[in-house]
Amino acid sequence: MNRKTFIAVTAALVIVGCGQNDNPVTDSDGDGAPSGRYAVDRLHTYLSFSYLHQGLSYPLLRATDVMGELQFDSEDMSNSIIDVSVAAASIRTNVEHFDKELASRKFFNADKYPYMTFSTDHFEATSDNEGVLHGNVTIKGITKPLELVVTFNDGFVHPVLEVPVLGFSATGSLSRSDFGLDRFVPVVSDTVVLNIEVEFRHGSTDESLAAASIARDGV
Repeated sequence: MNRKTFIAVTAALVIVGCGQNDNPVTDSDGDGAPSGRYAVDRLHTYLSFSYLHQGLSYPLLRATDVMGELQFDSEDMSNSIIDVSVAAASIRTNVEHFDKELASRKFFNADKYPYMTFSTDHFEATSDNEGVLHGNVTIKGITKPLELVVTFNDGFVHPVLEVPVLGFSATGSLSRSDFGLDRFVPVVSDTVVLNIEVEFRHGSTDESLAAASIARDGV
């Protein structure tokens, strides 16, 4: 698979989850964010795709239904794990008929393969707040390795929500032909660039747990 450098995590991608805090706080000094399970904040998560269209421009597409969880280790980020699911029918282009075509059998075949997923293999720190996230992405039932260069932006107790929150940024690329999405190549580029901005909120919800399970176990 053709890959480029990515800056950040999406994982990811996904809920302003209003769930209960299922994990005990392990950081008692009040600074930063504690270890534990975090749900993707859907209201503050942005996953976009771009590609070269006929050598003329880079259209911006976005996924509007991203969910999942981060198991965060505040002491050692290399132990952190992310599992994210993206609804294949949620990709938007600002062109309604193209949105429907992307969800059809011509492209993502969302009826048969309703989710695209990403799960962590391991994280390799390169500085105090950056590193390479190694994992696997599955699209249309095909799984390939994917690397993301991640920037941890910040983590703290939200002054309004009064719960710990985390924020990451990321970018990356893959070859769509690796997943049977080679329609119109090479007139439309094979390489798709991913840009991700994601926030997480401490605690799990039923929705975030289900999405993480889909990403991790395919169920």
